[in-house]
Amino acid sequence: MNYKEAFAVNEVAFNKLSEDNQSENSKYQLNNFDFYEPKLIEDFYLKYFMHDLLIKTDILELREFLEYHYDYCDAPEKYYSILDVKIIPKIEELVDNAQPNLNGRGYYDEKPLEYGFIESEGVIKNWDYDYPHMMHLAGWNRLQNDFKKRIQIIHGFIDEYKNNAQPKLLNWKAGPSQLAIIIRELIDKGYMEADMHRGEINNSKLSRELFKAFSINDCDTSKSIEIYLSPNNKKYKQAKETFDNRGFNIPDAKFT
Repeated sequence: MNYKEAFAVNEVAFNKLSEDNQSENSKYQLNNFDFYEPKLIEDFYLKYFMHDLLIKTDILELREFLEYHYDYCDAPEKYYSILDVKIIPKIEELVDNAQPNLNGRGYYDEKPLEYGFIESEGVIKNWDYDYPHMMHLAGWNRLQNDFKKRIQIIHGFIDEYKNNAQPKLLNWKAGPSQLAIIIRELIDKGYMEADMHRGEINNSKLSRELFKAFSINDCDTSKSIEIYLSPNNKKYKQAKETFDNRGFNIPDAKFT
C-alpha cells in the first residue's frame, strides 16, 4: 500500500536537500527517503508518521500537526481512513504493550546505511521509526496516558471531518478547466486569497477546496481541477489561451 500519498512528504529526497532547504521545511513535514526504494519497508511512512505524531510533536501542537498533513497530503480521503483504521488501533496496541526494552535495539544481520537506516534480510528499515522502539519509549517514559489523550484528539479531528463531509455543493455547469481558470484569475487579480506553500499558491489544497465546494460536470477528483490551476502546466496554458482568444478579462480588484 502506498502510505506516502496519505501524508505530507517532501517532494525532494532527503539526500538532495541543502541545509537551507531543510530549514525552510515545515517541522511537521516528513522527509523523503524514496532513494532507498525498492528495498524500503512497505509501511515505513506509516511508522514515520506514527513516530512524529506520538513522540516528536508536542501534544499542544497535535491538532496543528493533523491539519498540516491533511492540507498537504495527496490523498486526504485515504489520510482520514488511515487515521481511523490504522493509526488509532496501533496507538491502543502500543499503550497495551508499552514496556521498557532492556534487550537493546536492532535487527538480524544488520548492514548500516546513512541517516540511521539499516538493511536486514534484504529490507531497509529504521529502528527509530519502528513499533518496538515506540513501545519502549512509551513504557520507559510512562507515556500511556499521553498516548490515550492523543487518541481522543485524533477522534475529535475525525469526527469534525465526518460532520462536515457532506456540505451542500454549488452547482458548476461548466467543466473543471473553466472553473480553475476563472478562480485562478480572481486570485491573481486580488479578488480572492489562497493558501501559499514555499511562495507559490498551494494548488493541491486549492483544488481540493474547490472540489468540496462545487458539483462540477465531468470532474471525479480534485486532480482534474489542479492541472488547470498552475500557469506552468500545459493544460492551464491551453485553457487560458482559449479564454484569452474570446476576450476574457477581469480587471484588477483595485480598479476605479
